Amino acid sequence: MSRINLFRATLLGAAAILSATAALAEPTQVAEIIVTANKVPTAQARVGSTVNVIDSAEIERRQQVQAIDLLKRLPGVSISRNGGLGSTSTVRLRGSEAGMVKVLIDGVEVNDASGANNEFDFNSLMTGDIEKIEVLKGPQSALYGNDAMAGVINFITRRGEGETRIRGTIEGGSYGTFRQQATLTGGTEQADYALSASNLSTDGFSRTFVGDEKDGTDARSVSGRVGFQASEILRFDLNAGWSWLDTEFDPFGGDGPSDQEKETWQVRGSTSLSLLDGKFENSLAASYASTDRDFDEPTGFYRFSTFDSRRKALDYQGNLHVRTKDIATIGLSVDEEDAKTTNTAGTATTTGLDDSVTTKSAFAQYQAALTDDLTVTLGGRIDDHEQFGTEGTWRATGAYEVPATGTILRASYGTANKAPTLYQLYDPFYGNTSLKAEEGKGVDAGFEQPLLDGKVSFGASLFRNVYDNMIAFSNGYINVAKARTKGVELTFQAQPIDSVLIQANYTYLEAKDRRTGRDLPRRPQDTINASVDWTVAQGIDLGAALRYAGKQRDTASATSPILDEYTVVDFTARWAVLDNLSLFGRVENLFDEDYQEVRTYRAPGRSAFGGVTVTF
Repeated sequence: MSRINLFRATLLGAAAILSATAALAEPTQVAEIIVTANKVPTAQARVGSTVNVIDSAEIERRQQVQAIDLLKRLPGVSISRNGGLGSTSTVRLRGSEAGMVKVLIDGVEVNDASGANNEFDFNSLMTGDIEKIEVLKGPQSALYGNDAMAGVINFITRRGEGETRIRGTIEGGSYGTFRQQATLTGGTEQADYALSASNLSTDGFSRTFVGDEKDGTDARSVSGRVGFQASEILRFDLNAGWSWLDTEFDPFGGDGPSDQEKETWQVRGSTSLSLLDGKFENSLAASYASTDRDFDEPTGFYRFSTFDSRRKALDYQGNLHVRTKDIATIGLSVDEEDAKTTNTAGTATTTGLDDSVTTKSAFAQYQAALTDDLTVTLGGRIDDHEQFGTEGTWRATGAYEVPATGTILRASYGTANKAPTLYQLYDPFYGNTSLKAEEGKGVDAGFEQPLLDGKVSFGASLFRNVYDNMIAFSNGYINVAKARTKGVELTFQAQPIDSVLIQANYTYLEAKDRRTGRDLPRRPQDTINASVDWTVAQGIDLGAALRYAGKQRDTASATSPILDEYTVVDFTARWAVLDNLSLFGRVENLFDEDYQEVRTYRAPGRSAFGGVTVTF
């Protein structure tokens, strides 16, 4: 039996044994975790869709600088990165295309409207101000509209409360890396505030194997949010974020002095009004997001290139609490995307794409608690796209908590669509205004089982997604591609004693091109994540994390090279010297695994980092 099949058989066998054991378990109270899968705060036990949550404690334990290094540890997540920190970085959910994942920061969509696929590049998203990450999987167009064919990733930044606190972090390490982070938080019953700023620089390493010229990165970010409770029924909130990235890169696997400068903004202002003694909640929000990417490629055909993206949105949402636990939700929105690109060859600069599109939307959802243990949700959405007219999508979910065992059963089905991007429609060289919207549908079902008063829990999710009318490039953009993804996600967590936490997950993914029958590229069939965290003594914490990714194709070509499987182990340590002073350190890729996530591009070797955090 091969190593992969042995992994699969062992994990599936363990799940079957534990499932049988669950029938003998005493009823267990499962902790409720608030998520935004239904666009209203909902206990996780009542959510029918699959949601993974990375909380502040997990972010603190892992010590990761880039958000993508947290996401890659979740089941069903595939990543690819063209080198080290600051390089082009993409995330796929359950075998999807990266452009099928809607990315939000505090409710603001930040997908790049000037990109060919409207995808979000995670290369500049750091973790310094993130409080929680929620990853909602499956078709979500019924709630979130365009770009949410495969799911939604929502980054929630830190919110202030209590006495004013100042926290500062300084870190240094391999590849000439130096990072500084500072936060200010606080709040009262009437107002809360949080401000965060960070600065990072690294000399890096050559991202390509064909040379040794180092590719460095400088990154800075500032974010903040304030809230004001004007009265018992009226509240105002404002959040904003800015980031800047200057990173060198090696184009097309070559080695040279190319550079990308990227600046992003996102801002959202909202007001909330509670009526009917809190039974009717109303929210009105306006948001803006921009991404400006400038490329300097001395050896390229185009010496300079620019890609500018703007997103503006106005949203209303009303939540009416019906009966005891039912919630009826309605929403209206107007979204405008704007993109402009330029290219400079020699001394001549030409404008490529320069267009915009407006989408008007309305959605409705009803979340019904049919019993104390059974919750079903049904929702639908209509999007009126300026180019394509009206498209409709819908979603249904169910969640049931078995009283006798505490088992949570989940299931969901949904449809989705994705309008062609501005680049695919209107680029003067490759655009095609006759394109149709991409379509998708998907189903998933699973369970979560707590045991031993919650000290052990495990779960499984089965999923299947079908995509049609997918847009592909063939001397221009055309609707030709079809795909199917299916698989299983297994999760396990145990805390045998208060000082030890064990977590693991396994994903089996089959992602196929339905025209050619070939596996879709950069989506490993098997991935495993595992971690152990141990509080050795009061104030001293150690941790180890493992990630295994199986073999995968590098491109969609029939002659595509196969990327080798790899296993990477990280080690972390933290020592709380005083109540307000702690030392921390980590070693990434402890055993110096030589691997590639994208062919011809290096991944970081063994590297060590350490620092100090002070709180006032």
